[in-house]
Amino acid sequence: MSKKRFKDRDVLPGDDLAIIEVLQDGDGTYHEDGHVRAEELGTARYDLDNRKVTVEKKTRELVLPEDGLEVIAEVGSVMRRDARVDITAIEGRKTTESYTGVIHYYDVDREFQRDMASAVRNGDIIKAKLINVKNRLNQLTIRGPEYGVVYAYCSRCGNILEMRQGRLHCATCDRSERRKFAKTYGTEEI
Repeated sequence: MSKKRFKDRDVLPGDDLAIIEVLQDGDGTYHEDGHVRAEELGTARYDLDNRKVTVEKKTRELVLPEDGLEVIAEVGSVMRRDARVDITAIEGRKTTESYTGVIHYYDVDREFQRDMASAVRNGDIIKAKLINVKNRLNQLTIRGPEYGVVYAYCSRCGNILEMRQGRLHCATCDRSERRKFAKTYGTEEI
């Protein structure tokens, strides 16, 4: 077996890597008609001691919305019964695509159900949970102490509100505002 032929190299999907009798297929590979082929774009790694070839993927994993995942989103528009948001991170990983979500008034703690504007406002950064992704509609909930606004802006002067004694307060204009905030308000990494 010539070691020069089995030198690590960049490969494309479908590239011929070896004959199945010489090397077995590993992660990122498949065999077809007696040949081991690359399954994905990456670097072929030849392990001659274990007689195996693998492909290390070069492309990054897609971050897609799925039921039950936590997201970070920016509130875009707030109506009386719902709020539209732009999802920026899923499970702590930034999204490559732009996803839109909706929070219905019944997916907010009971004390905020009369008016969504008392729970969230335009520009707020929220932490939420995906509860339904059917039909490409990402439905979110901010019920519970771990979900809600994690960063809010003063509706008068636009500065970031600080948490003071369980209330959101603006240090610049001395205004207090009400929101459905998460227990991690001001500390969440976005």
